[in-house]
This record gives sequence, C-alpha cells and structure tokens, in this order.
Amino acid sequence: MKIIAVIERPAVVRQILDHLGLPAVAPSLRAPPDLAGGQAADHTHAWSYEPVFDDLPIPDPMLG
Repeated sequence: MKIIAVIERPAVVRQILDHLGLPAVAPSLRAPPDLAGGQAADHTHAWSYEPVFDDLPIPDPMLG
C-alpha cells in the first residue's frame, strides 16, 4: 500500500467526511466521569499482584 494523494484543505476534508456520514470534528479527550455520589479519589481500588517467574522454562505446545 502506498500513498497516492494527500488532501490538505480542511473544507474538502469536511465535505468528504460529511458525504461519508463520518464526524468532521475529533472528539474531545477527557477523563471518565466521576463515580456517582462523590469524587473518584474518595473510592479505594482493590489492587492485586501476581508474580512473574521469568526463570521457568516455557512449555513446548508441540510436545503435548
């Protein structure tokens, strides 16, 4: 795959996106909303830990 053309004019890009039924404006990036009843920082999160043992041999799936 190779690039054969570049469309740089914003008005043309908007016209193409409108024709395709796609949004012409990028969505705003923001954090997810707070949990109901308070700030997100007020709620504790359960953390978990699973150790990774890198020195164990990797089983060969071809051996069964």
